[in-house]
Amino acid sequence: MTLSWNDPSRAARALPWLGMLLAAAAISLHSPGHVSMDTSVQLYEASLGKSVSWNPPFMSALMRWLGGGELATASLVFFSSVLIYLGLSAAAADSLQAGAGDRGRASGWLRLLLCGLVLLNPVIFLYVGIVWKDVLFASVTTAAASLALVAANAAPGRSFFLASVSVLLLAVSMQVRQQGVFMAPVLLLMPIIAFAGYRGWPPGRKRAAALALAAIFVATLFATKAMVGVTIVGAGDKSSSVGFRSIMSFDVAGTVARSDTPTASLPVAITEQQRAAVRRVYSSLRVDYLLADPEASEWLRAMGDEQRKAAWLALARQETGAFLEHKWVTFRTVLGLNGVESCLPIYIGVDGNSDYLRAAGVAAGRDGRDRAVYDMASYFDDWLIYRHWVYVSVLLAGMVALAVVRLPAKTRLMAGVLALATGLFYLSFLPTAIACDFRYLFTGIPLVSLLAMVLVARGGHAEEMR
Repeated sequence: MTLSWNDPSRAARALPWLGMLLAAAAISLHSPGHVSMDTSVQLYEASLGKSVSWNPPFMSALMRWLGGGELATASLVFFSSVLIYLGLSAAAADSLQAGAGDRGRASGWLRLLLCGLVLLNPVIFLYVGIVWKDVLFASVTTAAASLALVAANAAPGRSFFLASVSVLLLAVSMQVRQQGVFMAPVLLLMPIIAFAGYRGWPPGRKRAAALALAAIFVATLFATKAMVGVTIVGAGDKSSSVGFRSIMSFDVAGTVARSDTPTASLPVAITEQQRAAVRRVYSSLRVDYLLADPEASEWLRAMGDEQRKAAWLALARQETGAFLEHKWVTFRTVLGLNGVESCLPIYIGVDGNSDYLRAAGVAAGRDGRDRAVYDMASYFDDWLIYRHWVYVSVLLAGMVALAVVRLPAKTRLMAGVLALATGLFYLSFLPTAIACDFRYLFTGIPLVSLLAMVLVARGGHAEEMR
């Protein structure tokens, strides 16, 4: 590859090399990966071939397919690093080259510099090494969206290949995390627009191309679901049922704690003593704190599913103010408006259920590299880049830019789909948040970064490539 440093559009070809360098550095620093309690459970499930938790089973199955133990965790660090960094850098480079036709050299260099700075975000570098389903979800969705954007500027044959890989990744993302259920169908529009929107094709051929990609998505989804079901038995719908149960329990406790209504007038069976216990331990930071008081936890555990649902509905209707206050304060906490110190801003080393780790052949502990990661996170955790509300603000600004900045029609449409899916991702935590862990919204960071780079690279350029 020949680079011309006098031509910023050609120099943009160096961005994928920067992406590969960052991925290699992340793999070297983090491998075989940081393992938490949740991950130890999924490693154990991978070793057993059986579900023992409420986690979606896909990641446990993937670990089993990758060989289990440290081989699996190291492979996930590799995939997360490569998918995010090469996806972002390739999309940025392609967009810079596609939009280079009508801009000056100074503008081209400024855009290249801004894209490079976005790629260097230390939060992404810190998180690609943590073996969490949140990070895996971020990596596959970011790579899928990035490939779709590159496919939009490619010749038909290459475009179909890139769009097909994008579709495959989206089918996988639908099973990694619960948010994939609504995000994947939305993001599926990106590869469809990229490939089926070829200007030289008649409408019939465009419809056939769109149907072909949709068929690949459905076939991949059903095939992988079947494979996961065979690999990890006993999962059923636990991830959904237990999740809803936790959400309702948190909402019931939060509303009871925040309401000024006398205890006897509340539409839920609770004594003064039980309510006092709930108020002592309730916090918008996480539902788990309710388990710290035996009386509060026993009151919640004593509710059957139907009773819990009835209490949730009754409190939402009668104590609407306290219910909404609980929801909003929890959402503010998740967004980092109150800081991230109490929200697990980083995780290092290997820890979790010791029996499960032993069964999976993974040794617990921390080393010098882990401490280096922690020190790096501690340095940056006061910066604005470590606040989710900042990325939400960038997303909102990007939505405004999509309406007013000159862009190719196809790019505007695909970027709009990306913004919509990312916005839905953030909004999904308003009704469902049960803890403020920083990782929960991590997917938004690379997706917002991708949107920002596309707007920086293509803004002010309206010519379609194909």
